[in-house]
Amino acid sequence: MRRIAVIGGAGDMARVAEEKLLAMDNDYHLLLADIDVARVKRVAESLASSMVEVTRVDIYDKALLRQVIRGKDLVMNCTGPYYRTGRPVLEACIDEKVNYIDLGDDDDSAVALLELDKPAAAAGITALICCGIAPGLVNVLARRLADQMDEVESIQLAWVTSGSATPPEGTEKAGAAVTEHMVHACMGTCITVRDGKRVEIPAFSQGHILEFPEPLGSFRVFELGHAETATMPRFIPGVRNVYTMGSLYPQYLNGAFSGIAKLVEKGKVEMKEAVRFIMELDAGKNPKGARLNLAVLRGVLSQLLRGEISVRQFGRFLSQADEDLYGGILVAVQGSRDGKRVGMQISSCVKESGEEATPMDESTGTPLAIFASMLLDDLITRKGVLAPEACIDPEEFEARMEKAIPGLISTMEYKTEEG
Repeated sequence: MRRIAVIGGAGDMARVAEEKLLAMDNDYHLLLADIDVARVKRVAESLASSMVEVTRVDIYDKALLRQVIRGKDLVMNCTGPYYRTGRPVLEACIDEKVNYIDLGDDDDSAVALLELDKPAAAAGITALICCGIAPGLVNVLARRLADQMDEVESIQLAWVTSGSATPPEGTEKAGAAVTEHMVHACMGTCITVRDGKRVEIPAFSQGHILEFPEPLGSFRVFELGHAETATMPRFIPGVRNVYTMGSLYPQYLNGAFSGIAKLVEKGKVEMKEAVRFIMELDAGKNPKGARLNLAVLRGVLSQLLRGEISVRQFGRFLSQADEDLYGGILVAVQGSRDGKRVGMQISSCVKESGEEATPMDESTGTPLAIFASMLLDDLITRKGVLAPEACIDPEEFEARMEKAIPGLISTMEYKTEEG
């Protein structure tokens, strides 16, 4: 029996990973640990497995956290936002000599965890960070493309998500950590990599129009703070430029998020209040807060004036009209092969609402389960703090992903251009 402690086990993405792991192997025993015992008990009941137990944990209670993870084969940190929660859990895993995996997605948390590489290696553990879809799956795709080149110069990584999904029947929608991460990523400055150096640029303001498969098509994404800027230069030798970009669908949601983030950045609204407002808005409610509602309107109106959205799209925002929701990812690598410049791109578009949808929770939680299964199957032997591009075999990972979500990998568009 392989024992896994899921810290933050009541979360939306954690629940998906738990379901996938239990379906993969009947030898996995899951201890779901969360500060909200009532919620995690309900999640455990929905899993309906004798291989699941629950307990309470507070990651800032050092003694309790170490007691929960002691003797486990793997700890899955699903708490977030990781710029606050990553280091306490990994430090406990190092102390207890337990392997670690997380869904870390911001640059500052990745930098903080990579600083623990030597202590983790000395403890004989593997700490695999950034194991969702972006970062995570996109890192593996970037590795696949980079391996086909003699030299890698630039990597572009982009994601689009609606962020909204109806949870499975009988479960509750959480998502506060994801919402806080998004607001955090839109604030102030963010790190990018240019000419081999880490450079600060304004977050969520530099837009790029990239070509996704239809129906996304030409879609504007924005540079923001993400973990790949910390891991890619470390694990893919020679890369000199790393662009991390994201966007919300429909496009006007970017203006809404940007407007709210500016209020938080200026200290006019606390993060907790901003997160509450966004989650109520996402749930289809009309949240109170004149200042926040005005910030949303200003943010979307600014998009209209800049030509980033059409009058028709602005009208849909005002009317709150229902529409199909889409997401996508794009990985583009530029470099050289056989003395020629070459560019390769992998991209996808998936429906995130309605029938046959692949919601963000599933597309993020599933890779976490796949990465965890590869770690538990001893397919990763390197010790220390690692990201997927450092130690994951793309072919094996993609085969497991295809089995878990048929079509997600196989239907991606693949392009190569040589100059």
